Amino acid sequence: MRFARQDLVVLLAAVFTLAFASLAAAQIPGPLAGSIFGSGQRALVVVLHGDLSNGRDATYHRSFAEDIARRHGDVTAVALIRPGYSGGRGLQSAGSNSNRRDHYTRANNDLVAESIRALQRATGARRVIVVGHSGGAAQVGAIIGRFPQLVDSAVLVSCPCDIGRWRSMRGRSAWQNSESPSQFASRVSRSTRVIAVVGANDSNTAPALSQDYVAALQARGVPAGMMLVRGASHDFNGSLRSAALSAVEAEIQR
Repeated sequence: MRFARQDLVVLLAAVFTLAFASLAAAQIPGPLAGSIFGSGQRALVVVLHGDLSNGRDATYHRSFAEDIARRHGDVTAVALIRPGYSGGRGLQSAGSNSNRRDHYTRANNDLVAESIRALQRATGARRVIVVGHSGGAAQVGAIIGRFPQLVDSAVLVSCPCDIGRWRSMRGRSAWQNSESPSQFASRVSRSTRVIAVVGANDSNTAPALSQDYVAALQARGVPAGMMLVRGASHDFNGSLRSAALSAVEAEIQR
């Protein structure tokens, strides 16, 4: 059977779309589970959830990834499930979250980095944008320091960017095994854009944690900035979610 050039292009596009549709319902490339939305190559947007202290499934970031793909047809968005967490629908990521304690470890961060790298290779995306909320932001912040060429833009929402200080500010015992973004600030590439988004009323991850981390990056010439969202707290909804979406969309347009 012979195809006209136009028919062949349409056929290949359909195959590519079907392949990513099947990935959305199955294990994604790399060691971690998640859901894929869209199939564009302009940018890969990877979204990581927070710690989910009540133990529920990690699902709240899925609609955020889906919104990005719906609004930008040239983007692939992934709701990644962090190590040791489940995401419902039979999705379970490798690694351990140590019952959601002291789990921003080197081994877990390696799993996240490996998944981001595998997703970029599978999608062929020209740019990689990673969004993390709360504990997810802590992991992203450490990863961009340890793997300086992996991520083009990092959006850190409600970031506990200095783990030791964060635990102390909350009157909690120190975590001995977790990697802190502040620990690797001196190694973040000057080609990586970093945007910290935090609620002015956040009593969990105080704005000062993001502010001081951004200042440390700026002092080294890293293009970093901060969005302080008035009236917003720690929860990833309302104006905080909207601000994070705006930050991501600005990075997609670059």
